[in-house]
Amino acid sequence: MPTPERTPKKIPPVWLLLAAFTLALYLPVLRCDFVEYDDQQYVTDNFHVQAGLTASGLAWAFGFHAGNWHPLAWLSHMADCQLYGARAWGHHLTSMLLHTANTLLLFALMKRMTGFVWRSAAVAALFAWHPLHVESVAWVAERKDVLCAFFWLLALLTYVRYAELSKAQSPKSKIFYAATLLVFVLALMSKPMAVTLPFVLLLLDFWPLGRIKNEKLKIKNFGPLVLEKIPFFILSVGACVLTLAAQAQAIVSTGGLTIAQRLAHTAMAYDHYFWALFFPVKLAVYYPYVVTVDTGIVVFSVAVLLLVTMLALANVKSRPWILFGWLWFLGTLVPVIGLVQVGDQAWADRYTYLPLIGLFVPLVWLVAELVRRENILRLAAGAAVILMLAATSLQLRHWKNTWALFDHANQVTQENYMAITVLASQLAKQNKFDEAIALYRQALSYKPTFPETHFFLGNAFDQLGWPDEAVAEYEKALWFKPMQEQTHIFLGIILGKQKKYDEAAAHYEAALAINPESAPAHNNLARIRHTQGKFDEAIGHYRAALEFNPKLALAHNNLGILLLQKNDLSGGTLQLREALRLNPTNAETMFNLALALNQQAQWPEAVELFSKTVAANSPDPKAHCEFARALAHTQKTRAAMSGFAAALLALPDYPEALAGLAWILSTDVNPDFRNGTEAVKMAERACELTENKDPEQLKTLAAAYAEVGRFAEAMSTARTAKDLAAAGGKRGLADECAAMQQRFQQAQPWRGH
Repeated sequence: MPTPERTPKKIPPVWLLLAAFTLALYLPVLRCDFVEYDDQQYVTDNFHVQAGLTASGLAWAFGFHAGNWHPLAWLSHMADCQLYGARAWGHHLTSMLLHTANTLLLFALMKRMTGFVWRSAAVAALFAWHPLHVESVAWVAERKDVLCAFFWLLALLTYVRYAELSKAQSPKSKIFYAATLLVFVLALMSKPMAVTLPFVLLLLDFWPLGRIKNEKLKIKNFGPLVLEKIPFFILSVGACVLTLAAQAQAIVSTGGLTIAQRLAHTAMAYDHYFWALFFPVKLAVYYPYVVTVDTGIVVFSVAVLLLVTMLALANVKSRPWILFGWLWFLGTLVPVIGLVQVGDQAWADRYTYLPLIGLFVPLVWLVAELVRRENILRLAAGAAVILMLAATSLQLRHWKNTWALFDHANQVTQENYMAITVLASQLAKQNKFDEAIALYRQALSYKPTFPETHFFLGNAFDQLGWPDEAVAEYEKALWFKPMQEQTHIFLGIILGKQKKYDEAAAHYEAALAINPESAPAHNNLARIRHTQGKFDEAIGHYRAALEFNPKLALAHNNLGILLLQKNDLSGGTLQLREALRLNPTNAETMFNLALALNQQAQWPEAVELFSKTVAANSPDPKAHCEFARALAHTQKTRAAMSGFAAALLALPDYPEALAGLAWILSTDVNPDFRNGTEAVKMAERACELTENKDPEQLKTLAAAYAEVGRFAEAMSTARTAKDLAAAGGKRGLADECAAMQQRFQQAQPWRGH
């Protein structure tokens, strides 16, 4: 253990200063929005997450989602939704607090291992305030970074305590060994990048713990220390297997990138991260991957790596912290350095969150060793702090919203097809389609095979009402990326509108093959089956959609309509009520529910809903007619007559409207509303239009005949209506017609019913 540095008797609360400065620096992040780049699938469009902490959500979190297996990250987002809902500031607050906690953990770890207070504080400050770490903190979807680091650093702390107790042969050491394993599991469940922790534990054994004996370049006691880490390596292998399974679709095949290209890119990536420590400029949320690179750049990158490695080895005895930090940096980047290329970005700032600690340590120790004069050291440290705080503050501003973030990325990188595509999608949302399409075409000029650009361009064409052009772009997107659920769904929608039902269904089924839990795909496939008259299959898919997303109001609405068509009034009404609860302003659902309520004679509530959905100038005769029926049954006769008249104005030969108005003219208790002659004309026309086979229309005609004193015809018509109603299983209507017959036998008209 190195000799601790001299410190004043009264040590300022360093941890408090670190926490205060870190919180103050990142406070502006609370004003940042969610960004439309992974935040949708992690929070804003993820109903599992937005439901908060639930039993079903807990089970879901342990599956493969978003190309990863990180259940604790999902549970963290769910907890935020439980606390803050969809308010972005709350989600940012959690990430900011975790980053601050990580800073304090790193300070505590370095201080405990080395005994140096101010050097440890400097390492923690670099970690907390370096601009490269803004992405991990300000990007809600990268919660997994700060969460994983929290458990990672906690695992290192418990391991250090285990090493101390093990040296003293204390039985308590086993407790801390088990605790380290447990916390390591939590780190792996937060982000699989934690798999390198066993390697870092061996580095700690080398320095500063000194558990590996290095005498005359002969390493002793290494074997037992490796055996001690076997359980950790087993856990790492298991996490790697899970991660490879989860990311199978995102991994670029060796056919796409050769081994030589991967190795060249690996050297360049290491070099990029190394120099970004000292010159954190032109940082972007997305760096385009360039397959063909200049050989000179690759040679220079390899030379830098070899030079630093030789420097570290040459100083292994006198300055072991150089080799410690360098190997930390190299080793912890292995999962994301590009040997196994996941995604299509060249590198990412977020990948440096833990690896840069390895460079911070030798940097601080080297400066402390070389700069002996305290006043110069303080001046240099102050200048570094000011520069870092300023650079990080500037970088935070770019995370204000999606446009600011990708506009900056486009400015600081070349031919950034991803940034241009996202910017175009933002313009399309503002209906600036000409500008959006121009940007999409620019992005495709840089990378014609980029499927996301083809997808969004297809979406723009679709919104412009150009279905053929939209289909062509969607098909290109699927050619370059066949396993894209959303593209299949959007293509299915267009084909469904074109009544190409089998083709549309095939795309929905393809989407379900990719994601069997896709609620939109189930709902849309159900609509196709519904249209094709395959009601049972449609019901199955509607119920599947609601199983995977109970808050999908559209599926509740569609299922409700289908159940009503199958004469399940209570089931259909229940689904429509739930759809309206989830989307209280949806006019279509209001209208459908009102129709269902009419069928169940729940007239007052039906009137309330119809009044919100049926405008006076509506061209839909059925809407006017059904509204008028509800008004008539709530004794709003004049309004009901106006409603039936509006229906007839839209469609003069509409049987239901003719019969509805004729019924009022024949039976209303107020003589001012009755007109038997007109009632007979309308009722006869309604019966003629329905070929005298509709008992409702015949019942109305019977009442109209009675109103003008033609009781023999009224009795005969009522009898026919009764027989038809009985044959059709309409018992209530048959009984009503029988009662009318008795009244007509007494030469009395039908009133007030």
